[in-house]
Amino acid sequence: MSVWNPDNIRDVAESVGIVNLNNDVTENLARDVEYRIAQVLEEALKFMRHSRRTLLTTQDIAQALRVLDVEPLYGYESTRPLRFGEASLGPGQPLFYVEDEEVDFEKLINAPLPKVPREISFTGIGIFR
Repeated sequence: MSVWNPDNIRDVAESVGIVNLNNDVTENLARDVEYRIAQVLEEALKFMRHSRRTLLTTQDIAQALRVLDVEPLYGYESTRPLRFGEASLGPGQPLFYVEDEEVDFEKLINAPLPKVPREISFTGIGIFR
């Protein structure tokens, strides 16, 4: 039995159009996913320790993926923590999602425009040094 749920593998397969997967296939893929995630985390922890940090960062994960010759993840880093909400799909099936901030469009539309930046100008002082 794998820690990674084979139902997740089946859901991903169905989302890309693969239906009727054998149970043995989903269990083996679940074990492989678990192994690959552990492998990436092991490498990322090495980068964290070599940097003498106690906090694992997204840069550590990116470096681990590069070392393992995996295509990099494209996205951005956020300095603010994410807030997660929980919805229930049924008994014993929680679904976690990232909560979005509500934007007040009235406030956004009526906000004053930012100041226009000054025009760029060059001087010759740096050229003659």
